[in-house]
Amino acid sequence: MIRWRKVASMVSATNEYSNLKWPLTFASILTTLLAFILLLSFRSDSWFTYELLHTDNKSIISNTTSYSRMLEYGSIGLWTICNGDYNDPNIKCDAWTRETRPHSFNVMIILVSCALFLSNLTVFPSWGLSILILYNSNNRYIRPIVGFMWVLLFLTLSFTILLMITMLLIALTQFYSPGKFIIDTKYLFFYSSDGLFYASLGKLSINYFI
Repeated sequence: MIRWRKVASMVSATNEYSNLKWPLTFASILTTLLAFILLLSFRSDSWFTYELLHTDNKSIISNTTSYSRMLEYGSIGLWTICNGDYNDPNIKCDAWTRETRPHSFNVMIILVSCALFLSNLTVFPSWGLSILILYNSNNRYIRPIVGFMWVLLFLTLSFTILLMITMLLIALTQFYSPGKFIIDTKYLFFYSSDGLFYASLGKLSINYFI
């Protein structure tokens, strides 16, 4: 009986931060979701997809040279590049090396890694803040709540800035916009893919949260 009275008193206690209970709970769930979305982006092998059309493929038939078009397709991620032919069901994926990876991808890996680290650091303060708000009877946890709010704000702003820098850098690369490139006798078509979508979703959602 005494225990239930204590719970009732906690629920009915005057709390200056009680109006933040549900918004911060929603923010905690959203922060956890964004960390997971960025993790998907970080692990994705398909930030971009491409199709490559070879126009110089030759086949000799009865001493007569004939030309046929061979279509190649694949995906480009932070870690690997995958490619295959439309007449071959097997797709081959190779890891980027320091020599083969585009220079811009090195910087993007660093920025996305920092954003992923900060986003996961943001999960604990957001849930800790929600728990303190929930049990903040008689305003006993005002100082920890204020501290958690400042930490959460700092980490969220840092996370957002890093994601925006990453997206800006991606926009400066030749792979960003869907387009067509002609290299000698090869026609190359690039498209944005799932990994880039996850990173963009994380950036847009965290901006909405702020």
